[in-house]
Amino acid sequence: KNLVLLLLFTLHYFNRAVIYPLRMNSNSHEVPLIVIISAMTVTTVNGYLQCFYLCKGVSLGELTVGVGLDGYTRSNRSTASGKSWGGNLLSWLGIVTFFTGMGINLHSDGVLRKLRRYGPSMKPTTQLKNYGNSFGAALIDSNGGNFTTSKPYYIPHTPFFRYVSCPNFAGEILEWFGFAMASEFSYPSVAFLVYTAANLIPRGVAHHEWYLRKFDNYPKERRWAVIPFVV
Repeated sequence: KNLVLLLLFTLHYFNRAVIYPLRMNSNSHEVPLIVIISAMTVTTVNGYLQCFYLCKGVSLGELTVGVGLDGYTRSNRSTASGKSWGGNLLSWLGIVTFFTGMGINLHSDGVLRKLRRYGPSMKPTTQLKNYGNSFGAALIDSNGGNFTTSKPYYIPHTPFFRYVSCPNFAGEILEWFGFAMASEFSYPSVAFLVYTAANLIPRGVAHHEWYLRKFDNYPKERRWAVIPFVV
């Protein structure tokens, strides 16, 4: 299990540190240096804690598919230290949850990235104004001016955006909840889950409030910022 969790952790940050920046749009907003330094510091400390726990800390045992009727995994049934069926099932559920959250996060980031590719020089069309483009978004000028001189903004209209404004944040929180579940709720994984939620939920609320201020026609059913029926 330790090796699998390390691979999951590495997969997430390979996408975040390598693939995601390469796919960003050239007209994306500049990020302040203090934000970059803060993110690097947090990521470095968290990476050390997670890797130290998984490499030098507690062994979570083997991750197997078969389960014995006596409550132990078949590969460990004869050992005194074999992991229980419950722990093995919890890890598999966590892995499924992790990839579900990652899928939501990647899809939602992709939708937003594609919307931003329409630069301010693009001429508006009736199709775009009526939410009819291939990305399911409305082309809106937040300043009420000419599309050729001011930057347009878009309202995403894909299924994950139906009830929440920031499904990309919701997906990442779900991803790290799955990671914590797969690690049987170890202290480092739970700590990072709490930090992720504490970081992304306020950002999601701020984004949601920004959408409500900027768009008079913002979808009425999109009442939540990050987590449906919660916040």
